Amino acid sequence: MSITVENVCYTYGKGSPFEKKALDNVSFHIEDGDFIGLIGHTGSGKSTLIQLLNGLIKPDSGKVIVNEYDLTSEKIDMKKVRSTVGIVFQYPEYQLFEETVYKDIAFGPANLGKSDEEISAIIEDVLPLVGLSSDILDKSPFELSGGQKRRVAIAGVLAMNPRILILDEPTAGLDPAGRNDILSCIKKLHDKKNVTVILVSHSMEDVANTVNKIMVISDANLIAFDTVGNVFSDSEKLKNIGLNVPQVTRIVNHLRQKGIELGSGIYTVEAAVEAIKKRVRGNDIC
Repeated sequence: MSITVENVCYTYGKGSPFEKKALDNVSFHIEDGDFIGLIGHTGSGKSTLIQLLNGLIKPDSGKVIVNEYDLTSEKIDMKKVRSTVGIVFQYPEYQLFEETVYKDIAFGPANLGKSDEEISAIIEDVLPLVGLSSDILDKSPFELSGGQKRRVAIAGVLAMNPRILILDEPTAGLDPAGRNDILSCIKKLHDKKNVTVILVSHSMEDVANTVNKIMVISDANLIAFDTVGNVFSDSEKLKNIGLNVPQVTRIVNHLRQKGIELGSGIYTVEAAVEAIKKRVRGNDIC
């Protein structure tokens, strides 16, 4: 499922004293199976963009095309769109409401008219993708840990079988173990199902460790859409809009200033460890 956004503009409170431009002539194309990180400071336009991709709002001008669906058309079947594009909003566990985990995950496919047998098969399929076992299905979602609740909420979206999955700050509020669990689940989902994933995050570390490309939005404008390496290589550009490179990259840059060269393109802890090992082996040889 590809996504094409053409010259999209959107303004909140048009004609009022509180008028604010959220997106200004934004254009891009996302290929089927891409894994995109969407970053930007608070109020940059990220939330507006993901709502446009799901048809929750429509642009003032421009086009949003998801596969064969033109989301700006008056005749669009939004039910089909929302079963194609799934959004997991920030703190999705607050949207859990059913008596059991099973009923919560089943809610979406039931609304799509799936039979009880189909729903059971769907739930059996999605549980391993989010790292959950069947023994929690009869539990109340409110008995679970924060990380488990988050995974149940993601499973509920996956049960709709979306080909495009958008996650808005999926690790927000979780401890380090919970963050790693959720990111691992998302990576596994992308790898196994070849789902197109858009990950919205304030964490440069999460983005660097997970995605293939990064989209940067600042003050309603798309200012970069490129590989992780190319985006993070321009640290000054990111600093100028209130963002930064991953912490490990800042450490590597600081070491370079002190005369300790570990190489370029280091954005993850794993890459830094390998660079340090290589340098140590080189010194041993000398």
